[in-house]
Amino acid sequence: MLLIALGLTVLALIVLGLKRNPYIYAISCVIILSSIVLGYYSFLSYSAIQKEQIVFQHYHHQTIYKWQDINEVIYEYEIGTVGTYYFQTTNNEQFVIEENGQFGLNEKRAIYQLAILNGTKFIEREKSD
Repeated sequence: MLLIALGLTVLALIVLGLKRNPYIYAISCVIILSSIVLGYYSFLSYSAIQKEQIVFQHYHHQTIYKWQDINEVIYEYEIGTVGTYYFQTTNNEQFVIEENGQFGLNEKRAIYQLAILNGTKFIEREKSD
């Protein structure tokens, strides 16, 4: 969403560069305002793995899972690609966090250490087809 917002800003600048009249200024203002709103909403959605809990923020809805409520963590990976974390709660709820470019070796170790520290079963396995 943030890339789309930046793209809209560039589009508004291109439109302004082509022709300048009141109609074009109005269209550019609408495009820029749209990109600001879209950029704002892109910052409202995130996942955070913290020492005491895992937080999912999706716009104005927040879900918090305490580490004590997590029964097991399964890390599935395929060699050469990013992996996926499957979390199973004691209430049989399951949620998934897929790795992205922000997951380095230190982040993987931190998740493993947090799981073990809180008595959560941690399973690491290669994805099967």
